[in-house]
Order: sequence, then C-alpha cells, then structure tokens
Amino acid sequence: MIALPLRHRDPEAATEHVVEALRRWAALLRAGLTPQAAWTQALQGLPEDVADHTAPAWQTVRAALAAAGRAGAAPAEVARRLADALEASVDAARARRSAAAGPRATARLLSWLPLLGLGLAWLLGMGPADLLATPAGWVVLLLGGVFSAAGWAWARLAVRRATREPGEVDPAVVVDLLAALLGAGRSLPVALDDVAVSLPGAADLRVVTTLLLWGVDWDEAWEPVADRPAWAAVGERLRPLHGTGMAGTGTLTDAAAALRQQGRREDERAAEELAVRLVVPLGLCQLPAFVCWGVVPMAMALLR
Repeated sequence: MIALPLRHRDPEAATEHVVEALRRWAALLRAGLTPQAAWTQALQGLPEDVADHTAPAWQTVRAALAAAGRAGAAPAEVARRLADALEASVDAARARRSAAAGPRATARLLSWLPLLGLGLAWLLGMGPADLLATPAGWVVLLLGGVFSAAGWAWARLAVRRATREPGEVDPAVVVDLLAALLGAGRSLPVALDDVAVSLPGAADLRVVTTLLLWGVDWDEAWEPVADRPAWAAVGERLRPLHGTGMAGTGTLTDAAAALRQQGRREDERAAEELAVRLVVPLGLCQLPAFVCWGVVPMAMALLR
C-alpha cells in the first residue's frame, strides 16, 4: 500500500474525501487491480491539501487495513465497512456541532457583554482613561476585569466539558472493524487485540485483550478501562458475543448502529445541559462585569 495522506484542516471534510477514496479503492480491487495500482487511481482527483497532509481518518484506514492483512480478511470488504463507519462518524460529528451551536453562540455573546457596557459608558463621556483618573474608577475597572475573566473562563470550561475531544476514538468504528475481523475467522479476543495494536488511541485495550487471552473473566478484564466511557460501551456491546460464542457480523453491525445512536442522544443531552449551565456564569460573573464596566461608569458620568 502506498503512503497515504494524513492531515486536513477540516477533519469532517477530510474524512469525506477519505471515504470517497476508500470506496474507489475497494471497487478497483474488486475489478482486479493490485492494491498499489488501486491506491494510485483512487487518490487521483483529491484536493491537494488532503493528499499532502495528515488526518485521523487516514490513520484509521492504515490501522484497519493492517489489521485486516494480519487476519487474512478481504481488503475490499474491510474498506467498504470502514467507509460506511467513517461516513456515519462524519454525520454524527456534524450533528454534535449543530446541537452545540446554540450554546456556543450564547457563550460568545456573554463574553462580549461587559465590553458592550464599557462602550456605552464611553459614549456618555466616561471612557477607560477617565476611569483611570480616579481611585473609584480603578476599582471599577479592576472588578469588572476580574468578573469578565472569570465568566469567560467558566463558560469556556463548560463548553469544553460538553463537547468531545477531537482525537477521541469512536467506539462504533471499533465495533465495525471487529465485525470485519470476526468475519475473517478471528476469535473475539484476538480480533480485539488486532484493533488495540493497530488503531490510534486504542492502546488501552491491550490490557483487556491480554487478560482475556489469559482466561480472565469478562467483567474483570474490562475493569482497567472502566473509567473510559467509550471502552465501557464497547465492552457492554461485546459481552453477549463473548458469553454465547456468537460471531455474527450482523450482530456487531447492529451494535455499532446502537452505539452511534447512543452517542447522538448523549450529545443532545450535553448541549441541553450546557445551555442551562451557562446561566450560572451569566448571573455570577458577566452581569456583575457589565455593571462594573457599564452601569457604574454611566452613573459616574451622569453625576459628573
């Protein structure tokens, strides 16, 4: 396989190009081309900034195809499944961004509220220079700055906690890749170990797979990663397969779809909670900052 591109400024747009190239590659493989020749053809026509940089999606493609090669899985089938999984991840990421757009806009508006008050006071003749000329003005500016900075940091922290980290592993992609490896005849612990070795960000699963291969109980094997919600969700979805010995790819495909639906619900709930949490910095920080930088200077200007 040739050296694949690895980064793009817009991760979602880059992933869409990766999906397009991956589908082309799978079709060319089925048409009889070698993997090298298929990649040469599949990457033609991609935007230059996609073809010359790095992106997590390309790293996932590398990992999936490497794991499929070790398992002896059909690369065209793995590429098709991976393209479907990445495409679903793009849809989920855009849904998350859409759900968080309103609260993010609210946070940005709150951060400008104290400056708006300072501008209104300036129009009435009490600008920053006039405030600095009096001890009371120094106190007002200092208090307003403290409240404004605290409100900005508070709102930023709330937004960050309500959104996923950019490099976080998608558990649905992990399950989709496991389905392809199990379809090639791999056992569940071995397929899980292949994913842990290959997939970026999945190294924590090596502890789980090692314990499973040693014969440790399923729940005990997953305890080391119990604090990671993504891995806990994967373990819960894989439990029936381990307990019953089933290896149906259809079961895992349904499990991946259920994980994506669960992720969407969690993102929507986080966006709703964020809208409520932003009321606290508004009342405790941004409004007092507006009073310090807007109302008090306007009152001082009128009294003067």
